[in-house]
Amino acid sequence: MKIRRTTLTAAATLIALSAVAACNDGDGAKSAPSAAGAPATASPTVSASASATPSPSSTTEAATPTPTPTATPTPTPTATATGAPVDATGAFDPAVALANADRTPYAATETMKTTASADGQGSVITASGRVNFNTPTREGRTETKMTITGSDEPMFWMEVVNTGSAVFMRDKSKPGGAWSPSSTAGDTRSDSIGDYVKALVDAGPAARKGMEQKNGVPAYHLGARMTAAQMKAIDPEEYKKLVDKGVSGKQIDVWIDRAGRVLAHTQSMKIPKDGTTVTTVITVTYTDFGPRETFPAPTAAAS
Repeated sequence: MKIRRTTLTAAATLIALSAVAACNDGDGAKSAPSAAGAPATASPTVSASASATPSPSSTTEAATPTPTPTATPTPTPTATATGAPVDATGAFDPAVALANADRTPYAATETMKTTASADGQGSVITASGRVNFNTPTREGRTETKMTITGSDEPMFWMEVVNTGSAVFMRDKSKPGGAWSPSSTAGDTRSDSIGDYVKALVDAGPAARKGMEQKNGVPAYHLGARMTAAQMKAIDPEEYKKLVDKGVSGKQIDVWIDRAGRVLAHTQSMKIPKDGTTVTTVITVTYTDFGPRETFPAPTAAAS
């Protein structure tokens, strides 16, 4: 059966934005080590991710005073994370890592890829950028692009800047697209995958997959299928979005370092849509950890 592109677009967009809204903070239990970590992080982002990507808006460009940019600290990807003690093999207890994680703000590069496929057709959403974590809002600068199988033409391509007190966006698919302030609810909300990490730790031995290497760093792999009831207890907003679309649960896998910091996470789920089932997989990685960064408002942001 051949499905409409709108089916994949709607499903992929729903899941990508849901993942970004619920799981974009790269810390475990809303925390991170005070020392910058090795490449080990959104959001969609979504960022993810990418904080939830606003819909394009056409706004007449008008000059807006811009804060004096603050020098962006250079990421320090070679520093060693501290945290839970390790044994002779380098293994650590994920529960100890989360319990002792630092809450110092930090920045990381967040990269998200969402694929949605059904009956031989598919769509891909990619998002990447620098984002601050352990901050009141998801300060950062990210880009999100969506394409359909067989075409390089983006269905949408959005850039978002979150200064911490305001959010600006522009449609990059339109040459010379103007920056405009976003009025999307929740744009400056600080979200976290930390609650999911804690739920996986609390799930016991079945969710503890053991030590693995992730992005070249020793990591503990946690994974389990989350039912709708579990999602409701962890994140009621995401639960409602997914259940409204007929999603009964999802598989979540997370890799954390000994400092309780999330290095990567994946989510996979099936969405019934227009008489078929759309399989969606989201992969988010966090790298180049460094000090908190400043993201000034765009110079041509609309008033």
